[in-house]
Amino acid sequence: MRSASPTLGQATHPVIASVTMADITQAQSIIIVGGGNFGAATALSLAKSHKDKVVTLIDTTPLANPRAASHDINKIVRDDYADILYMRMMVKAMQQWREDKLYTEYYHQVGMLRADPGNFSDGSMRNYKKLNVQSRAEWLDVDEVRRRFNGAFADGDFEGLDKVMYNPDCGWAEADKALGAVLQAAQAEGARHHVGDVEKLIFNEGGACVGVQFRGGDEMRADAVLLCTGARTPLLLADSAPDRAELHAGHRVEATGAVSFTGRFTGAQKDKYTGVPVCKNVLPQVKGESMGMTAEGVIKFNCDMSFTNMQLHKPSGQRMSMAPDDEQYATWFNRAFSSRFEKRALSTMRGLYGKEVDGVKIERFRMCWDATTKSHDFLITPHPHCANLFVATGGSFHGWKFLPVIGEYIVDMLFGRLAPEYADRWAWDPVSEDEHRANPTYDVEFDLPEWLDGGMQCTTW
Repeated sequence: MRSASPTLGQATHPVIASVTMADITQAQSIIIVGGGNFGAATALSLAKSHKDKVVTLIDTTPLANPRAASHDINKIVRDDYADILYMRMMVKAMQQWREDKLYTEYYHQVGMLRADPGNFSDGSMRNYKKLNVQSRAEWLDVDEVRRRFNGAFADGDFEGLDKVMYNPDCGWAEADKALGAVLQAAQAEGARHHVGDVEKLIFNEGGACVGVQFRGGDEMRADAVLLCTGARTPLLLADSAPDRAELHAGHRVEATGAVSFTGRFTGAQKDKYTGVPVCKNVLPQVKGESMGMTAEGVIKFNCDMSFTNMQLHKPSGQRMSMAPDDEQYATWFNRAFSSRFEKRALSTMRGLYGKEVDGVKIERFRMCWDATTKSHDFLITPHPHCANLFVATGGSFHGWKFLPVIGEYIVDMLFGRLAPEYADRWAWDPVSEDEHRANPTYDVEFDLPEWLDGGMQCTTW
């Protein structure tokens, strides 16, 4: 029987913790802040495997949060990685996408094309062999790509390439629905879902984290706190303790935005593009992704770029990138944010499909905000300068597809048993400082106000 529930009430005195922990073995209650894929997956894994612990997931909405990077129409699901650590994880995840009834309903295995002038695909092919993965991935000549798949890519821009990697065993998933299913499964296993807007962390006199404070002043206290707060992580840490520089994210992770947009296909165009593979085209003149078509004839596209939104955080005196509060810069919107974004979107769509999409109108745009690390490795670690505080963030625009397995790795971190090769890579200060990139796309290209017509007015910080 569970006990020691997190306590919720009005803050009237300093919080004093009776114990501080480097892992949660002794914890009876844990708060997870953020219900995106890292938070939802952890809540499910922890609630299933440790019935003795009270797990409370906090987010600002009852189910999947439309502002979260994880809440989306669809996402690419693939296991190709030149970094063998991530391929190993995704090989496990792909099995669940295909076989676990929690995920299979939302997964569509239409295949994937990757047009990449770098060595990512070569590294992926080598890693399939190293891991003895029975992959059907193959190289296709560009001419064959143009002929196959209903001619969907007949006029796509592959200039500079003579071959493209094709993997029929990949595809796309209905992101918002899959995330919602995981959140519901976590609650069915006993995890609690609390709706609230966390303003800052609270600490005892020794500096250990003992809970969270909501906007309005209420507090919830627990033995441990896990931040799965994505792009908001640097701001939340700075807001919580402006004078404790060692607590701040600093250079480790920053809020970055990327742009998605949708086009609606009808008639013969819809028939042509139904069931075609997703495509990631990394060529510099294209730099974009096309997802699979939904039943309604909608295809989502991503521009392969990212950007910051640098602002002064007055309480701490530091400049940092912050995800905007304005919903038009965080959720789906029925117009472009600026003429430059619209031009980039049109260029991406035409680069992927060429004249085949003449007449397709862009319907909606969205800025997706994620937490990005320099190496694009995840940041999954105990906070080394604050007892009872743990962090799981740094999705770096490639973390969503790990939804079926990432919770297991985060739970292992919480209990201090994460395999060293992952613990070292995902540490607050990674052991290796080499120049590797876990996912070498979505580079930062500009600061957001530079691309907005008339600039950007930010008055909330």
